[in-house]
Amino acid sequence: MASGGDGGGEKGAAPTATTTIETMVIVRPLKVIAVILAALAMLLMLLSVAATTWLEANRVREGLWERCHFRVNETDMVDCNVTLPKDWLQVCRSLCLIALIFTFFGVVVTSAGLRSSNFRAKNRFYFWGMVLWFLADALQLSSLVTFPIKFLDSITTRAELHWQFGWAYGIGWGAAIFVFLGGLLLLIDKGAEEVVYREVTAKEKLLEEEDEATEVV
Repeated sequence: MASGGDGGGEKGAAPTATTTIETMVIVRPLKVIAVILAALAMLLMLLSVAATTWLEANRVREGLWERCHFRVNETDMVDCNVTLPKDWLQVCRSLCLIALIFTFFGVVVTSAGLRSSNFRAKNRFYFWGMVLWFLADALQLSSLVTFPIKFLDSITTRAELHWQFGWAYGIGWGAAIFVFLGGLLLLIDKGAEEVVYREVTAKEKLLEEEDEATEVV
């Protein structure tokens, strides 16, 4: 009888609401844009390093790796040879390659941060992505500034008198701008919280379960 009384009292009692915590990951648009800019910068760096048009003169063009001559009476045919070894040119090559590597790893690290649901891990990923991109930008700028200074110092030893910077050199500057903007966006948006904890109340579900139990009785 006591057991039955307890059951009746429980049936007449108001249902208690249970609360669960849901974790929601919110992807910030600025961080996505930062990754896109850095990826574009990486492509531009690769194109700039591989191209042979950092410098252009009459029927001659030079890059970080090769010097090309247009054939006489054949404007579409060129002969390319490896550029003469110069200490300053090797430094520029190394700086550009390291900048490219840093940019690539920055994209990988920041993308891992976008996919992670661990708030602390996300912040660490974003921090190191920002550091890698700013370092890459500093190295890229060092190469872009060193190259013309050293070239002008050695221009008197060249047969060609009239030189101009080619499109590959300009693309290198574009890459430096993009990777800097990517790091800047991470810096601006670093304090934004991306993991939201939401309380979900299951009171309605309890009411439905109680109604079903009543009908069965």
